[in-house]
Amino acid sequence: MKKESAVPYVIFEVANVHAGDLSYLKRMVDEFSRIDYKKKGIKFQIFSPDGIALPDFEWYPVYEKLHFGKQVWQGLIAEAAEHGEVWIDVFDNYGTTVLSENLDRVAGVKLQASVLENHEIRSALEAIEFGEKRLAINVSGLSLSEIQAVYDYFSGVSRHVILQTGYQGYPTRISDTGLQKISVLQAAFPGVPLCMADHADADLRFALEAPVYAALLGCAYIEKHFCLDRKTAKYDGFSSLEPGQVRELCVALDNASMASHGQFISDPEREYLKKSIQIPVANHNLEPGGLVTTSDVIYRRTSQVGLNFQQIRELQQQRHILSTGVAAGAAFPIGAFRPANIAVVVACRMKSSRLSKKALLPIAGVPSVERCLSQCLAVPGVQRVVLATSNLEADAVLKEYTLDGAVDFWQGDPEDVIGRYLGACEHFDIDVVIRVTADCPLILPEVIGHLIDRHFATGADYTAAIDAAVGTAGEIINTRALQQVQDYFGNAAYSEYMTWYFQNNPDHFKVNLVHLPETLVRSYRMTLDYEEDLLMFNRLYERLGDGYQSYTAEKVFSVLDSDPDISQMNSHLTLKYRTDKQLIDTLNRETRMRIA
Repeated sequence: MKKESAVPYVIFEVANVHAGDLSYLKRMVDEFSRIDYKKKGIKFQIFSPDGIALPDFEWYPVYEKLHFGKQVWQGLIAEAAEHGEVWIDVFDNYGTTVLSENLDRVAGVKLQASVLENHEIRSALEAIEFGEKRLAINVSGLSLSEIQAVYDYFSGVSRHVILQTGYQGYPTRISDTGLQKISVLQAAFPGVPLCMADHADADLRFALEAPVYAALLGCAYIEKHFCLDRKTAKYDGFSSLEPGQVRELCVALDNASMASHGQFISDPEREYLKKSIQIPVANHNLEPGGLVTTSDVIYRRTSQVGLNFQQIRELQQQRHILSTGVAAGAAFPIGAFRPANIAVVVACRMKSSRLSKKALLPIAGVPSVERCLSQCLAVPGVQRVVLATSNLEADAVLKEYTLDGAVDFWQGDPEDVIGRYLGACEHFDIDVVIRVTADCPLILPEVIGHLIDRHFATGADYTAAIDAAVGTAGEIINTRALQQVQDYFGNAAYSEYMTWYFQNNPDHFKVNLVHLPETLVRSYRMTLDYEEDLLMFNRLYERLGDGYQSYTAEKVFSVLDSDPDISQMNSHLTLKYRTDKQLIDTLNRETRMRIA
C-alpha cells in the first residue's frame, strides 16, 4: 500500500516581533516570500488595544504600539497573498472586521484558546461565509469534554476545523510541548486534522526537532514563529526561528515526509533484498519423488535463481513433489516440482487364519473388501484406488471385486508386501501411496484426507495418525521411501508389518506422526479379524443403511457414540502387533536400519 507524500502545512507566525515597526513587518513578508516550501502560510495577529484588553491590563500600552490601521493590514495581506496563503489570528471584533474586508485573500483563521468563549467573536464569525476557509482552534488547557464542545460549535462555523495544541509559556519548557496529546486527539477526533503550535526555545536544537516529531506523529499542520533577528526582537523572540533556521526546518520536514511516505516496499528496497537474501539450497542430494522439509535445506546467498521456502511449502500443499533430483548446494527452480500421482493401494489376500476368506464375507450383504474399496474411493484428492493381491491362483478371484472396474487390480509377490506395493506403484506411476489393508471395511475418508494434507505440508516421507480408531486410518508413504526400504533389506521379511520399517527408522526417514482433530478421534475397534468383529460391522451397517455408498466419520461416529452396545461387541479384542512382546521385539530388531 502506498502512502502519498504529504509534507505538513507550516503556518509561519509573525506574532509581534515587529514591535509596531511597519517597515520591519514588510521585511517579514519579503522574507516569507523567500521560504522555499511547498505548503506554507503566513499568520498575522490583528487586534485593537481596546478590543483585546482594558486599559488597566499591564500589556495594554504594548498593544497600542502593535496596532496597525485597516488600510495597512489590507496592503500587507495583499502583498503576502502573492507569496503564499494568509492566516489571521483573531482576538477581537477588529480582527473579524479586517478578516471580512479581506476575505478573498485569507485562507485560514486561528483562534487562541483564550478567546473561544468570546460571544462577540463567535457572533462575528457566524456572519462570515467561510466557504473552504480553514479554522484552527487552539485547545490547550481544555479537557476532552470541553474540546468536544468547542469543536461541535465551531464545526457549524467552518467545514474545515483544525484542532491545535501547544501554548506559549515564558519560557516554554520541552516538557510542556505536549506531543503526547496528538495520539489522544487522533483517537477522540478521528479524521480531524491536527496542528501543533511549537514555542520551544529557539536557541535549542529541540526547536527544530519538535515540529518534525509532531509531523511524524500525524500532525498535518505546524505553527512556528519566525523573525529576522532574534536578538533584536523586542517581543515574541523567544521561540522565533531566524531565516537560516527556517530553511533548516523546511529541509527537515521535507526529509521527514520523504522518509515516512511512499510505497510500503520501495523498488530499491525490493532490489536490495533480492540481491542479498539467503535462499534455500539443498542440504544434501535430494532424489526425485520426495518432499522437502526444513532439514533438507540450508540458507545461503547465491547467484542461482530459486524458490523461497514459503513457495516450496505452497507447492507441496498443492500436493506437488520433486520432479527432478536436486544436488547438494543447488537452489530449487519451480520446474523441480510437479503434481504428485496419489493412490490408495489396498493390500488383500484370501488367506486368513482367524477368519476364513474374510475379504469376501458379507457385511449387510456387501463383501467386506468392497466395503473397504467404497470408502477408499471417497478419499479426497487421490487419482486412483488399487486392489493389490498376490499372484497366487487362490487370490485371483479378488479381481471380481473391483466395483465394476472403478478400482484397479494388481497382483504381485505373495509374501513381500513392500515388493507388491512397489510393483503396483511402478505399473500405475504412483508417487505417493496410501497404504490400507482390506480388513478395514470402514476406512474413513476424512482421516485419510487429513493425513495427506499433513504429509505434504510437513514434507514427510511417512505419515500416520497417533490416535485414530483402529481400522479407520491408513499410512501415507512416498514411493521413493518404499524403494529405500527394499534397496536396504532386499526381500523385507516382515513387510506385512510395513509400519515398523518407517517408524523404527526416524534417522533415515522423515516420520510424521499426526494428532488428529478431536472430531476424528475415537477408541473403537473397527478392523475385521474375528467373528465378533463381523457381528459388530453387520450391526453397525444395519444402522448406517445398506448400499455401496461411502460413509463419513460424522455418520459412523454418530451411530457408535449413540449406541455403545455396538462397539462393545468387539472391544475386548486386541491387536497382536500391539500385545505380543516377542513379535514386537523381533520387529524392533529386524526392521532397524543401520546408521551410515
